[in-house]
Amino acid sequence: MISLGSPLPPDIPDVCDEIFRDGGFLGSLFNFEHRGAQQEMALQCAQAFSADYPLIFEAGTGVGKSLAYLIPGIMAARRFGRQLIVSTHTIALQHQIISKELPRIKELFSKTPSLSEFADFKYSILVGRGNYLCTTRLKRAMAEKMDLFDSEESKELERIAAWAVKTQTGLVEELTPEPDWEVWSWVNADASSCSPKKCSDGLCFYQNARRRAAQCDVLIINHSLLFSMLASGLGADSETQGVLFARDMCVLDEAHLVPDVAAENFGLSLSSGGVLRELKRIYDPRKRRGLITRGNLGTVWDKKCAEDAIVAAEEFFARIHKKFLIKRDTVALNAPEWEEPLLTAPLESLCKALDKLAQNAKSEELSAEIKDYKRRLTGIRNSAEEAIFLSGEKQVYWVEKTGKGGMGVKLCSAPLDVAPILRQVLFAKGVPVILSSATLATENGNLEDFASKVGAESAEKTICASPFDYAKNMRVIIAADSPEPDKESKKLECEFLKTRIEELCAQIPGGALVLFTGYSELQKTAELLRRSPHMKGRKIFAQKELARNVLIREFEKAGNAVLLGTDSFWTGIDVPGNALSQVIITRLPFDNPQHPLLAARIDKCVAEGENPFIKISVPAAIIKFRQGVGRLIRNKTDRGVISILDSRILSKPYGKRFIAALPNTAFTRFDASNTAAVAARAAQF
Repeated sequence: MISLGSPLPPDIPDVCDEIFRDGGFLGSLFNFEHRGAQQEMALQCAQAFSADYPLIFEAGTGVGKSLAYLIPGIMAARRFGRQLIVSTHTIALQHQIISKELPRIKELFSKTPSLSEFADFKYSILVGRGNYLCTTRLKRAMAEKMDLFDSEESKELERIAAWAVKTQTGLVEELTPEPDWEVWSWVNADASSCSPKKCSDGLCFYQNARRRAAQCDVLIINHSLLFSMLASGLGADSETQGVLFARDMCVLDEAHLVPDVAAENFGLSLSSGGVLRELKRIYDPRKRRGLITRGNLGTVWDKKCAEDAIVAAEEFFARIHKKFLIKRDTVALNAPEWEEPLLTAPLESLCKALDKLAQNAKSEELSAEIKDYKRRLTGIRNSAEEAIFLSGEKQVYWVEKTGKGGMGVKLCSAPLDVAPILRQVLFAKGVPVILSSATLATENGNLEDFASKVGAESAEKTICASPFDYAKNMRVIIAADSPEPDKESKKLECEFLKTRIEELCAQIPGGALVLFTGYSELQKTAELLRRSPHMKGRKIFAQKELARNVLIREFEKAGNAVLLGTDSFWTGIDVPGNALSQVIITRLPFDNPQHPLLAARIDKCVAEGENPFIKISVPAAIIKFRQGVGRLIRNKTDRGVISILDSRILSKPYGKRFIAALPNTAFTRFDASNTAAVAARAAQF
């Protein structure tokens, strides 16, 4: 990043006006259609970057928000000598920014003489270090593969080595098929043996990525990396203005997910599978190999320490599973010392053994790697003790099932309220932080609920509606006869859903995205649809049967398929055209009030004398509902139907708030007597 000194006229907002106005540089160069909402967003972002204040900006689908924050952000970065951090949630948006938007901006600046001062901006992407191949660790693993791997794992290592010669980025996402994760753990950059000093040959993909990140004007990262760095204390110095780096500027796109991602990273997560993998990498008794057998370093006593730690971990997690998780998936931890700290002594003994092994290691690299594992074991011990004694301040703790068949155990915690944390790490830094998404408001333009969730009450708040003609291109139909979810059996509910989906798909051409709030209902409905003679000729895709990106790609390719999804499928799916002509919402997306984190937040709300359903549950459900609805119309020519199969939106007082949140609030009711007729009329545009 090159500093160009103090600001020079014309001001960044004035330059943005020349770029985005009707007949401006952007339209004349790329034949873009002028969008007033995009121009307004660009001007407000330019003002925030220039005056160092936070901004919350809801920009409806089709506004073109990426260019609206990137162009003024890049100009401010170059003009003021500051780095622009852009954080997204999805890989798809990162790739869009890197491969499409930034090259287009560079062309705009290069071909417009009055913008040439900004043309040589540099940009880079950075993801978590475990995603990168470290060539130094790869060389060592290849040299010591007889000590580390069996024959199949050795073949996998050789495949990774062959790929290392071809790849430009060293990112694991480019390796097809995906690697054996046990082998990958020995060659990725997530170790202190991957460092600028030890990887000084210029070949290490992670160290090269770090150097590019330090030198660029625009750094693209994801929310998980951003908040994991902040939670680990790797942000800007407390006495320095800046979020990650001194005097940086930040944009958090897909910001509706910020509260959840931040909560995940400012809590703890300790799984039985993860702990056992770490221990077996140190020494696996079954394979009789691991870190401490390299060069015959480990003694019989060292191996015994590792075996004892594995046995203790297996017993610790088995006891938790038997005590809490036989009949339930998730259980809150409310009283300290709910389990014996069985891991503490064995892990301490193993750490002492690793200390001695590090001192006796034949190379500095091996010593560093052993010390790495000691630090990880110390972290595991500390996390287990924190969970047992519930010692984190204002944290909620719980245990949950995980892994194949729900036989694994995970210890979890999250902040009761993430707003004070985000207020401190994002909004108290004296630098511009912009949060943007297509869905931040609850209904009627209310951004206050979101602002209070993220601790950004003092931020400027603006909404720019989508330029799409929803009244013309979207139809909304609502079932008036759905069974109450708390009164009818799940079997009856799934039969109702199957019948309605059949009838709707028969009348509305193209593909249908069916959104659920529970995975068991999704599975049962998918089974019923696949057995239905009425669905012959249509492919039925269900979440978890294939990788998410593969499911979406196959769904789009089919043209008239049915895709059933929950949770993450309410957001981030972009399938324009007839391949997604209908979104079917099976239930209003209320979070499970029995989940320990939400239950604790509900208790806090009650203690403060407020109605938790109105204050917490309804606003969160409206945001998710808007995300689901937003999957339908993805461009100016898209047309389609929103079919809502939850009659509570008609019968309950809060239903009016969901209807008010629709981009087209006109709707038609239907029931068993006229589903086909109403759907057929809705499909006629």
